[in-house]
Amino acid sequence: MTGILAALSERVPLLTDSATGTWFQQRLGVAHVGGECCDQYNVTAPDLVRELYRAKVAAGCEVILTNTFNSTPLRLCEFGLESEADRFNQAGVNLLREVAGEAGREIYVGGNVGPTGKLVGQSATYDEVMDSMLSQIRALVRAGADLLCIETMLQALEAQIAVEAAREVFAEEGRSVPLYVTFAFMNRPEGKSDSFRTFFGETVRHLMEGNTDLLAEREFVGAVRLGVDVVGANCTIGVEDAIAVTDEFSRYLDAHGLAGRIWISAKPNSQVMATMSYEDPEFAASRLPRLVGAGAHLVGYCCGSMPEHIAATALRRRALLGF
Repeated sequence: MTGILAALSERVPLLTDSATGTWFQQRLGVAHVGGECCDQYNVTAPDLVRELYRAKVAAGCEVILTNTFNSTPLRLCEFGLESEADRFNQAGVNLLREVAGEAGREIYVGGNVGPTGKLVGQSATYDEVMDSMLSQIRALVRAGADLLCIETMLQALEAQIAVEAAREVFAEEGRSVPLYVTFAFMNRPEGKSDSFRTFFGETVRHLMEGNTDLLAEREFVGAVRLGVDVVGANCTIGVEDAIAVTDEFSRYLDAHGLAGRIWISAKPNSQVMATMSYEDPEFAASRLPRLVGAGAHLVGYCCGSMPEHIAATALRRRALLGF
C-alpha cells in the first residue's frame, strides 16, 4: 500500500481542500466570474491558479483537487469549450504538481472529476457520459494525478460510469490510482430513524450495495462491487448533517467488515443550501472532534468555504490529535 491509502492507514483525518469556485468569486468578484468556466484559468491565467493552490497548501491541505471540476467535454459544452478539455485537465494537474513540489511536504494531487451536468437516461445516454468521462479521466491520469476524486455525484449511476471509465483508462495506461467517490445528499431526514438520501433518493445502503436507476433503466451496482477506495458526502449539507451521514457510512462499513478497506470523506458546504446559512471557519473546525468520532478519514469543505476553513481545522486537529 502506497500513497494516500498508506497515509490513511497511518493517521486520520487527512485534510482535503476548500471550495475552488468560491475562492475565484472572492478573488475576482462574482460579477467578473459570472458564467465563466473557472477551469479555463488553468490555461488563460495560470498564475491565478497557482495562487489558489498555494493558498490551499498554506492552509494545511494534504489532498488538493485540481481545478478541473467542469472539465468533462459534456460539461464544457455549456461554455463552448469542449475542444479544450484535454488542455484544461493536463494544465490543472501540472500546475498543482508544480505548487506541491514547492511545499516541502507530501501533497496528494487529486484529479477532480465533477458531474457532466447531464442525467443519464434523460439528457444524455450512458455511452455519451462514458465517452466524456473517458476523455477527462484519461487526460488526468496521463498528466500524473495521484488519485481520482469523482465528486458531487447527484446520480449514482454517473459515479459508476466514471469508475468504469477509470478502470478502462487504468488498463490502457498500465497505471492505476485510488478512487475517491462522493455523493451529494440533498434531503434532510424527517425523523431520527430516517436515513439521509441523495437527489435520486439513494440511501447510504443503496450507494454501497446498489439499486435500479429507474430513469436510465439500468442497474447501479454499488460502491462495494465497484471497488472504490473512498466514499462519502460533499456539497449541499452543512457540517452537522455531514456528521450524521458520516456516521451512517461508518456503521455500514463496520457492519460489513469493510472498515480499513474503504475510507470515508466528509466535505460539507459552508454555505448550507437547505437553510441558506453560513458556517464560518471556527464553527466548522469546532465540529472536527465529532466528525472524527463519526468516522471521517478525510475532512474538507465545499461551496462557501475558503482556505481559512482548512487552516482553522488544521489548528483544531493539532490540538485534538497532536499533528
